Amino acid sequence: MDLYRVPNVIYLCVSASQHEEQFFWGQALKLETTQITAAIEALEPYMIDTLSAFVRAESPSGAEEPAAEFMEQALRDLGLEPERIKLDNELLKDLPLFACPCSPDNGRYNLLARYVPEKATGRSVLFNGHLDIVPTGPEKMWSNPPFSPVVKDGWLYGRGSGDMKAGIVCSLAAFKALRNLGVEPAATVGFNAVLNEEDGGNGSLATIHALKNALAKAKLQDFDAAIIPEPFGETMLSAQVGVFWMFVELTGRPAHVAYMTKGVNPIEAGIAVMADLKELEAEWNAPENRPALFKDEPHPINFNLGRIEGGEWNSSVPCTCTLGTRISFFPDMDPEEAKRIVSERVRATVARLNSSLDLNLRFEGQFAPGCEFDLEAPAMRTLAQAHAKITGAEPKRIACTACTDARHFRLMTDMPVTCYGPLAKDIHGIDECVSLDSMKRVAAAMAQFIVDWCGVQELKN
Repeated sequence: MDLYRVPNVIYLCVSASQHEEQFFWGQALKLETTQITAAIEALEPYMIDTLSAFVRAESPSGAEEPAAEFMEQALRDLGLEPERIKLDNELLKDLPLFACPCSPDNGRYNLLARYVPEKATGRSVLFNGHLDIVPTGPEKMWSNPPFSPVVKDGWLYGRGSGDMKAGIVCSLAAFKALRNLGVEPAATVGFNAVLNEEDGGNGSLATIHALKNALAKAKLQDFDAAIIPEPFGETMLSAQVGVFWMFVELTGRPAHVAYMTKGVNPIEAGIAVMADLKELEAEWNAPENRPALFKDEPHPINFNLGRIEGGEWNSSVPCTCTLGTRISFFPDMDPEEAKRIVSERVRATVARLNSSLDLNLRFEGQFAPGCEFDLEAPAMRTLAQAHAKITGAEPKRIACTACTDARHFRLMTDMPVTCYGPLAKDIHGIDECVSLDSMKRVAAAMAQFIVDWCGVQELKN
């Protein structure tokens, strides 16, 4: 079989006999973009059912096993054989992008599955998505229980539906749609489902380490590009900020509230620490301090107080206070320099407030450099053009004010990478949901990308 390509069309030409060495141009099987979109449309029930079951598989960071088990079966249902890549932080701890883990390994594992053609003639791709989700918040605030997915007005609701189980389902649907059309990729297509993205990123780090060091069946050179289907609303990621988590542990001096002047209140000190950090945040956000890719972002740098713990009794000056913060910084700043600047600001604030306060700074969880992505690389241009074939226009480019696992591929490999996924609402919030129409467009664009980048060949039964 040979392939003949014209824009938006692939002709599959089959030899007259398996024993003949010459091929002839007989009846051609024509695969058009409209066929791809129709095949994806027909898979809407599959996408809804798969995503719904995926959402029901609760998978908070550190306890992703239910989603891993579900994904393992979903890959097998597509005729793929997933390989388990165990998370072993002892192997990763000396790597530059290692993040101090928030949870023990506990035998948790990534899943890497590949379709490998008998004879590869195209270029390969790896779809990389995370299984873990963030906490739901109070369930009573949700319109429907967060792990009981519902479809309403074209949106599928549930924790993890948008971030980012829908994107993973899109990649599976793209592969399935092509097979339903009687073709299969002419190069390796990989699916990597990882742990631990939300609180550190060591999941993707584990797969890349395994691929680089022959610890898996696959090798890093098996893949020519990576796509991470994060819910960025059908845009392509051009840059992302760096992020680290910092815990500010303050110990004061307890006292009866009737004699509170004898005590030292660490909770009040924590409030002052955050006020001073917000001043630093404003400095970094000043227009003159922004890199070009972030010029149009209204507030690219965000210092967040995500958790606060402290105090022992309403009528006592408290003894302890711990602030759990998330700090971001621009790609042109070294992570260690960012930590140094922020740490010095905190120490100066505490010293000014009261020399009796004891301060400990602990860094755990996310620790990610910022980075920029080459969207002019051939694979990324092919993805943009595939999106245009499906939607009529190339996708917008965004500089993200959060971090993603794309950094591991950008900084640890030579393969081009971006994030490209469906439109979602209220991720990390209440009533998280994803657009089904957007999922279908993204899945169709992924299928078109496989056609244009990997090539396709007649499906062999």
